[in-house]
Amino acid sequence: MNLLIISDLHIDTGDNLGIFQWNDEEFIGCIEKFRELYSVNRIILNGDIFELLKYSFYEIRKARPLLVRYLLNSKFIILKGNHDILNIIGKEFYRITNSSGQVIHIEHGHNADWLNGNFLGRFLGQFIFFLLKRTSNLKFMMDLYFNILKRNEGISVIPKKYNTLNYLTYALRKLKECDVLILGHTHKLESHHTYYMNRKKRYINCGSCSLGRFEGIILNTETLEYDLIKETIESLRKSNSLTHAG
Repeated sequence: MNLLIISDLHIDTGDNLGIFQWNDEEFIGCIEKFRELYSVNRIILNGDIFELLKYSFYEIRKARPLLVRYLLNSKFIILKGNHDILNIIGKEFYRITNSSGQVIHIEHGHNADWLNGNFLGRFLGQFIFFLLKRTSNLKFMMDLYFNILKRNEGISVIPKKYNTLNYLTYALRKLKECDVLILGHTHKLESHHTYYMNRKKRYINCGSCSLGRFEGIILNTETLEYDLIKETIESLRKSNSLTHAG
């Protein structure tokens, strides 16, 4: 079975301060392109799919009905991230065991953070997000918030707080109980291999699909072979390989 795993879309209402920055039909077309190219059987949305720190799910669905309807169908398995953790939709993780007994574990990855990985941190984080929502009518507050997000989530810039060994340490702990670990959250597309008890282990991060880029992983669950996808909306348009969804 071939999986397509993407994360960190941060789908918003499409205003000028948004960080998704995709045309809905083009994004759907991009998913369909890779689904057909790699004969994908299942698509995993690995957290932070909706930007629920500023918007409600109702507001996003109202602004982007085509995209939300497309994502909320049986093609997709939705996992929760820290930006959509309060959403009733989604699972905490997805795990599959192949015919050889190899275990693939997929989760968003925010549990590696102090702010998101324990009760006190989550409480403080949710309180901060509550204050942001309450001040969302103050333009200077939201300008500051989204400028920070854009600077931290630039295509070539990895936030310093994510550019640490924390995630590798977390991955090594998880890899004691699985053979492949796939995270998102850091917006950094990367892969690492190691060995434990004479078994090859893989940690892969599926990057981000925000700010007009498309990053992800194609994984064959039987062979554990994978491809990393790294495209931008501009490159796909130039190659004429991006078509509008019908």
